[in-house]
Amino acid sequence: MRKILLLNCLLFLPFLIFSQEAVKKADSALASRLYLDVSGGLSIPMGYFARDDVKFGGSGFATPGFLVQLNLDWTGKSNSGLAFQYIFQRNPLKSSVRNDILSGMSKPVGTGSWTNHYVMAGLVFLHFINNVYVEGKALIGVVLSSSPLFNTVDPVYQTPSTNTGIGPAYSAQFGVGYRISPKITIKASVEYILGNPKIHHQYGAQQTFDTITGTLVYSAPITIETKRTVSALLVKAGIVIKLSK
Repeated sequence: MRKILLLNCLLFLPFLIFSQEAVKKADSALASRLYLDVSGGLSIPMGYFARDDVKFGGSGFATPGFLVQLNLDWTGKSNSGLAFQYIFQRNPLKSSVRNDILSGMSKPVGTGSWTNHYVMAGLVFLHFINNVYVEGKALIGVVLSSSPLFNTVDPVYQTPSTNTGIGPAYSAQFGVGYRISPKITIKASVEYILGNPKIHHQYGAQQTFDTITGTLVYSAPITIETKRTVSALLVKAGIVIKLSK
């Protein structure tokens, strides 16, 4: 009888181990949560980004604009996890500088805007206290920027070129909200974002014909580098959608 009982235990042991592993995986899946965050709001330039001193090489001449943001957040049992973020940001230039020629430029700034794309990732803390939602994020990534301040002009033929600056970006943000359904939460948040886009445009050696002397004149290669600091306070409102069960 004992041998039969022992044999039955051995036969059922793999099934017991398998059920325990299945329970652990189920618990882990339930503990993991995935959220989609869609927000929009006001982009308020700060620091050098808002400075309007034409004699200072780091001035950004930016005025308040808008942004659209998309987030995907994953959290585990400890309410902390990973965040992935994309931001589209647009800040018009101050009209007072449209006729100014900045250092290193051969033509007036003109009209236009800063258009910035941020792709970032980092850490997130996301927690519900009853129906109250609290979040905090610290992110790092890259920014792609276009602006009239990044335009260059061919030194020989005077043809303009538009350029895209690229550089590192950093972000810290805090948000609060309220859960209106098991899947939907409305929220408001503030974020400080900082980027350092830079362009590197090289014009190669070119030749022109001197009509006075009747000879060819060769110009030396010219490299144009421009770096700006893009910093802003982002004031946002949006919704958070819980994707996991």
